[in-house]
Order: sequence, then C-alpha cells, then structure tokens
Amino acid sequence: MSKTNARFELWRPGLWRFAFPEGGEHLVAGVGERSCDVEGLRQLLAAKHGIALAEQTHGVSLSALGLLAAPQAPIPGCDGLATRAEQVALVIRTADCLPIVLWDPVKRAAGLMHAGWRGLWKHLPLRMLSFLHQLYQTRAEDLWVGIGPSIRPCCYEVGREFKERFGRFVKVQRGRLVCDLIGAAKTQLRAGGVRGSRIVDAGECTACHPARWYSVRKDGACD
Repeated sequence: MSKTNARFELWRPGLWRFAFPEGGEHLVAGVGERSCDVEGLRQLLAAKHGIALAEQTHGVSLSALGLLAAPQAPIPGCDGLATRAEQVALVIRTADCLPIVLWDPVKRAAGLMHAGWRGLWKHLPLRMLSFLHQLYQTRAEDLWVGIGPSIRPCCYEVGREFKERFGRFVKVQRGRLVCDLIGAAKTQLRAGGVRGSRIVDAGECTACHPARWYSVRKDGACD
C-alpha cells in the first residue's frame, strides 16, 4: 500500500480533502470515509446552486453543468461531471473504483470522474481532459488532479484477460496476477499533458482498510 500523500489531509471528522496549492477557497475536493456523518455531509453539500450526481455506469459519458436550482436526480449514463459554475457540488460514489478530481485554477473549472477498469480501459481520463479543453479552453498543464482512495495492486487480483487490456500495468505479485489501475490513470493523465508533480495521489487502498473506506471487492463482490 502507498503512503498517504501530505496533500491529502483530514479536513473534518470522516472527511478528507485534497490540499491543492492553487485551490484555496475556490474548490473543496473532499472524500468521505465510512465514519462520515451522512446528514452532516448533506448539509455541507447544500451548495447555493445545487448538487449534481452521476449515475455511474462504468462508461465514459461526460456531462457539463451550469447553475442548478436544486439537488438533481443522477444524470443518466454519466461517469464524469464538469462545471465552471460556483456553488455547484459535483458528487460521485466509489468503493474501489478511482475517484478523480480535476481543478483548473486559471479558467476556474472543475471536473470529477468515477473511473473503474472499464472507464480506464476506454481512456476516460484522456476524454475528460479533452472535454475540459473543448468546454473551457483548459490547458492540461494548468490542472491539478487528485486521485482518491481506491483499490491498489496489493489487493486488485485480476484474470489473464487484463493483460491485453492494461499491458505493463498487470504483473505477477506473490503468485497472483494483479493490476495497477492508479498507474494506468496517471500514465493517461501525463500523456494528456498533466504535469506529474500536479497529480496528487491519496495513497490509500480501499481493500486494505475496509473499516475506513468502502470496498466492494473486500465486502465480497467483484468489480
């Protein structure tokens, strides 16, 4: 398991956040653990211009949001959200898949992705970079990116078919075939122009610490 990044810090009881140097008060990118007070989180997310949720189908569809009048029903077929509107909360749910947040401090644009192996296989991070550029003229080199708690190669055992899908990110570890989804995501982001020094990895494995983080794999089901 990786060591927690210093820029991924405990913010409030049960809530962690990415401390992007150019984030300030313009963006709060947070992650809730199992101990998070759900009602308190709802109040915290009571953004002036509403809440946007992704349906999450393990696909690559992206949606852009403007000002919202109230909390919204999940956006059908969507695994990524983007906005420049202030006081709009973007929300996804993960339990082993990668929660990836993007922040452009120059254009004041934000993106959020739910990236499982299917999304990464279909290059969801690269699609989001292109989406932000087309919508807001975001330059990849200006972005800060945070990768939240997710399953790591220490726990992500896969079948041989993953070798064709992820190549060098699939390795034999202690007699098991495992896949490094975080490595695949970082490689896609860097290939799209994001600076490696601006990719903040939480370094937390959800399956290693199921008492803290939600983990579908550890709770008995496979992704």
